[in-house]
Amino acid sequence: MDPLTHLTLGACTGELLLGKKMGKKAMLFGALAANIPDVDTITGFFVPGDEALLLHRGITHSFCFAVLAGLLLAYLFSKWYTRIPYGSFALFFAAELALHDLLDTCTSYGTGLLEPFSHHRFSFHLLFVVDPLFTLPLLVGTLVLMIKRSYQRRRPGWASGAIAISLLYTGFAVGCKLQLDRAATLTTPAPFNCLLWYCIKKTDSGYYTGYQSVFDKSPVKYEYHPKNQQLLRQPEPYLVAFADGYYTLSKSGDKLYFNVLRFGQIQGWQQKNAPFVLSYPLQHNGDENMVIQKGRLAGWNNKSIKQYMERIRGE
Repeated sequence: MDPLTHLTLGACTGELLLGKKMGKKAMLFGALAANIPDVDTITGFFVPGDEALLLHRGITHSFCFAVLAGLLLAYLFSKWYTRIPYGSFALFFAAELALHDLLDTCTSYGTGLLEPFSHHRFSFHLLFVVDPLFTLPLLVGTLVLMIKRSYQRRRPGWASGAIAISLLYTGFAVGCKLQLDRAATLTTPAPFNCLLWYCIKKTDSGYYTGYQSVFDKSPVKYEYHPKNQQLLRQPEPYLVAFADGYYTLSKSGDKLYFNVLRFGQIQGWQQKNAPFVLSYPLQHNGDENMVIQKGRLAGWNNKSIKQYMERIRGE
């Protein structure tokens, strides 16, 4: 998920775990700790883009890291705040780090919860990486807690209420996904909501893709994309592992691209044969680390936003 979501969830969780003992500082420390796992994004500046895709949400997003880093942070902070027991700090930091990891599994990217003992990446495809409806309750709760005085009794209620509303929204996403999973091999939410979903049907030679709204009255119209495995002239272990079985190869001029289907298509809900969000150039040109960010931002303007809202409503 995006940094703001992790920050606000960390702040609300911090209030619940140590707010009575530390006041508003618990929110600050919780917000900072909740973003520590994303320190692995720094590796993208030092390794090739295909390897960086797998390094992100790897070891720093594992339960092992959450426990070890939590114990280390607890040791450091217990020396600073001697009136708070080491065990309380250990639970606090380990919980903040683990919640970051679990929240990231709700997106389509893939999270290495069991690293370094297992390289399996967990993706439940429940939330888009930026979902305002999930984040808004946490943001409101955080802002209210920042304004309210530390000694007010209702502070835990605001924190727990904000988290509860976001969890209810996640439960709604689960219900939507279960409904659509009956007709597709893989479903993942479209940008910024869980009402419109990107659906994939996998075959031996390729994939059928389409977008389905929970308000649609007719079945989704699928488009076929051949896998084109024969175009892959040399092994691409990082990309193949990251794609998790959902990829195609395509050519544009003399350039060959490795397309990861799990992230959807750029404006695919209104365009036929739309390009894929993550289309990785196999002829490296030095800026591959930003390829997924470019895809997510491409094509958005006032007209496309209006059309997108209409498509969500099933029009």
